[in-house]
Amino acid sequence: MTSLTYFEPLTAGHCSFWARMVLQAAAADPRISRLRFVTGREMADRLSDVVDATGLELEVLPEAQIDALSQDGLMARGRAQWAAARACLEGVGGQLFLPFFDHAVFGAAVDRRPMKGQVSGILFRPPNGYNLPTTPRRRVDVSRRWGTYLAAKRPAVRRLFTLDEVAPQSAVSRMSKLLTFLPDPAPDLSLLEGRERRPRSDGRKVHLLFGSLGSRKGIFVVLDALAHVSADVRATLALRFVGRALAQDREAFTAALERARAAYPEMAIEWVDDFVSDEELAQEVSDSDVVLAPYQNHLGSSGVVFWATAAGKPLIAQRTGLMGYQIDRYDLGLAADTTDPAALARAMEAVEMRPRNTEFLGAHSVPAFTGTILGELLS
Repeated sequence: MTSLTYFEPLTAGHCSFWARMVLQAAAADPRISRLRFVTGREMADRLSDVVDATGLELEVLPEAQIDALSQDGLMARGRAQWAAARACLEGVGGQLFLPFFDHAVFGAAVDRRPMKGQVSGILFRPPNGYNLPTTPRRRVDVSRRWGTYLAAKRPAVRRLFTLDEVAPQSAVSRMSKLLTFLPDPAPDLSLLEGRERRPRSDGRKVHLLFGSLGSRKGIFVVLDALAHVSADVRATLALRFVGRALAQDREAFTAALERARAAYPEMAIEWVDDFVSDEELAQEVSDSDVVLAPYQNHLGSSGVVFWATAAGKPLIAQRTGLMGYQIDRYDLGLAADTTDPAALARAMEAVEMRPRNTEFLGAHSVPAFTGTILGELLS
């Protein structure tokens, strides 16, 4: 039996979602004799129900320390996070899990002192060259990342996890047993169960793009792609955006939307300009025919992939990075060059329905996620 410290200095993104899953699973694991949660006040408040239900030990770090652990300078932030992880293990030992490890890995690489216990974490941006051209700049970046990971990997660092399925297959990772694939857990998709598609009164086929709307997610390229879709096909489509636009893109997106509506009156182009609940989103996905995720050179995956797959909707997404790999590997839809409006238009015209891929969803379940982490840390 051993102690496990879950150390989370951050608050954004999936931090509370992951902490909740792992802490609940760890509390039920008989291999763990002592469970600690070290975090800031905001995260402690968000997960107070988990703390109360599990009886774990909670340590709330002062606000000034939390600020230092999330400061702007990458190297300074990484060293501060690694130093804090080291301090968490003093007098305790055992295993420490620091979910977002992309910055702390720099601290681990330069601080060679032995330490009490071992640290593990997730690397979110490992080298993934799937369908990407090899350029001098990319070679430098890839070499820097692999060099840092290799320097950090020693007895004090037990596991370097990654949500990326491609990077662990690389020669350098396989030869050094450097990266361990960790299946990204799908969000709670139970809201999709039993929902039926509500037919539109106009009979149009719905192409849905949802979430926080910004240029990075390809909202402008989608509108540009309409010029390359035949008028006959446009007349059968409804392009539906659901979500708030980012502040920096809002004015330009509003103007582009109006131009597209004026240029293609035969097509329905709609925007639900609001934050939507998960229940509302579940109905939007159920009512769609195709889900669009035309990210612009995104390296990782997205929750959009899970929503579309769980609802049995084909996905149109970029052909590069992890998302491109998942589309190809699991046949989740069509992968295209989403930086090219003409290529995106061809995909919008050619995409066909796919069966619901239960293999993909099962491999990315919550038990698969927590089981991989605890299995690797406690074996």
